Amino acid sequence: MKAQALKIKETKNILDARQKEVDALRVELESRSAELEKREARVEAERAEFLKERDQVAASRAAIDKDLSTVRMDRDKAAAEERRVQDWARTLNEREKTTKEREDQVKRLEHELTDHLKESERKIQALVEREEVGAQRERALAETIERLSVIEKGMADRDRKLANREEELIRLQNERLVALETREREILKISEEMFARQKASAEQHESVVELQNTLRDELNHLADEREKLAVKEKSLLEAERYITAALEASGIDLPDEPEERTPPPPPAVEMQPPRPPSRAGTTAVAQAPLHDEIFEDEPVETKPRVSRADALERMTKALETAKRARDAGKNVSDIRKSLKQARASFESGDYDAASRLAAEILRELEAVVAAR
Repeated sequence: MKAQALKIKETKNILDARQKEVDALRVELESRSAELEKREARVEAERAEFLKERDQVAASRAAIDKDLSTVRMDRDKAAAEERRVQDWARTLNEREKTTKEREDQVKRLEHELTDHLKESERKIQALVEREEVGAQRERALAETIERLSVIEKGMADRDRKLANREEELIRLQNERLVALETREREILKISEEMFARQKASAEQHESVVELQNTLRDELNHLADEREKLAVKEKSLLEAERYITAALEASGIDLPDEPEERTPPPPPAVEMQPPRPPSRAGTTAVAQAPLHDEIFEDEPVETKPRVSRADALERMTKALETAKRARDAGKNVSDIRKSLKQARASFESGDYDAASRLAAEILRELEAVVAAR
């Protein structure tokens, strides 16, 4: 039973495989039939195209026949035209000769034109070089103008600083003037007090002089009395000496007594009055002019008539007008020289000369524009 079942399974498997092969063959047949149908459709389409082409060939044959007839007509016309062409060829030969002559003339003219073009190119190159040099000079002038503007700004800042310093100096001067006025008032008060003291001292001096005169008179009187006393003492001494000499001569012994000698009278001292204090010194001190550093003569700088800003503005106007004249085709070589002179005078600080030269340049350019 098992063997039969196995055989049945094997047969089933074989049948299944064959069924699969049959299905594959069926699919292939269906695909082949579809391809054959497509080929039949193509063949039918090609037949229809062939029929159309046949009709077209017939139509083209009819057209060719017509064309042949027209070609024959055209041959006749071409023969007539060949004759005309020969005539035209003769005329063309003559025209070719004339054209060759004209070409020679044109070549000559081309050579001349090339020479003129070369000369013009040289001139243009020289003009371009001049323009480049002028542009470089203009750049240099622009740089100098920028530098001058920077310097002008610095000068303006310095002027502001100087103005501030002047204001401070004026304020200090006012303060010092106030202080000096107060000092003068104090000195006047002191001088008045000194004058009052001088008056008092003069009065005291007068009283002292009177006392000195009285003392001098008393001293003179005392000196006279001393002289009188000295004379009396001398006479007494002489009398004593005479008495002693007489006693010695008579032989009478006297006890030894010391001789008392009176000193000579002192010399009379003259009392001189003290000198009064000189009023000239006090008045000179009181009336001496007060001197201060503020009132010293400061050196005054002479300012130019034309300011730096005005000179710079005129120079810029002259430069712009010169550029316009150069663009208009005018020769500005002399004007450039005068501009250089103005620049040199400006850099040296002579603003009057710089502004004068700029004004002359403007007048010349205006005259040229008016003449045009």
